[in-house]
Amino acid sequence: MSKRKVVALALLWALILILQGYWLFESQRMTRASAAARDEQATRGAQIYAQNCMVCHGPVGEGIIGPPLNREEFRAEGKTGIQVATIQDFLTKTIARGRPGFDRNTWQIEGGKIHSYTRMPTWATSDNGPLNEQQIRDLVTFLMYGDWKEPSKYAAAPEVARLTVTEYVTNPDTGQQEPRTRAVTAEDLDVKAAGLTDEENQEAKKLFVTMNCVQCHTLGSYGGVVGPNLTRAGEWLPSQEFVERWIANPQAFAPWERMPSVWHGQGTPVDLTETYRKEQDKFRSIMPAFENAMSPEQIRLLARFLMGLGDVENRNAAAAPGTTEGTGSQGQGQGGGA
Repeated sequence: MSKRKVVALALLWALILILQGYWLFESQRMTRASAAARDEQATRGAQIYAQNCMVCHGPVGEGIIGPPLNREEFRAEGKTGIQVATIQDFLTKTIARGRPGFDRNTWQIEGGKIHSYTRMPTWATSDNGPLNEQQIRDLVTFLMYGDWKEPSKYAAAPEVARLTVTEYVTNPDTGQQEPRTRAVTAEDLDVKAAGLTDEENQEAKKLFVTMNCVQCHTLGSYGGVVGPNLTRAGEWLPSQEFVERWIANPQAFAPWERMPSVWHGQGTPVDLTETYRKEQDKFRSIMPAFENAMSPEQIRLLARFLMGLGDVENRNAAAAPGTTEGTGSQGQGQGGGA
């Protein structure tokens, strides 16, 4: 073989090796870039979840009024490409279009289970919702790939929680009105429970503030959004006994008895009892127990207060369609679930 051919062959192999190295480098770079972009989307999605979804689906996706979203069936890890695309399509359509039901939280006890007939609102701007296509993609990316510890970081943001009151007072030195911010007190909670005296209402609201319930739950015009809005809690909570047990020790409840395990909406009802049993450690409430912080009398008073909030006189008047057993109860509508 001539020297010229040897040089040409060597150059050819060098070019092949360079191209192969570049391809490997570029492939890895694209993979890293894709992962970084997905992480950014998931972070934005966690913020959107905290501001719009946490109040119904829970701070760690454990489910409260809406069903749990921190479920293995919604995660992309370990799934085939077709399965990932199917999950993405389902979540996108459900978030965009919502699910039918009552505008107020509607729970019924049927066959020993709590059923939910609560509507999930439409979220896509194309359906008069507040989220554009990019925001919905970010939210779906979070549900499929994100870290469920992230949403709680954004739960206390000023735009999603009202934990302070701004008042205008006269500055004695200047005579000018100046804003002053203070923490929410029992007097600020503009709700009143039926069946309680004025003194009992005031004492219950003091408990709500001193036990820091207001940090997580909205009551009237004030409160946090980590837990569900309790302004009309009496319209949907199952019973006095349930609420007393719940305040005393939420962790004592199995997931399938602490909230609805069956959701009605489009098509066949979704019963998550088996999902709860298989992944139950992810679905227990993060609410702390108060049995050692409050007396039984205080727990009973707070439970009576919550059961008296809202249109409790008509609590059992509206039955969900197609049901004949159980106790109908309606409450403030903030969404059902996927």
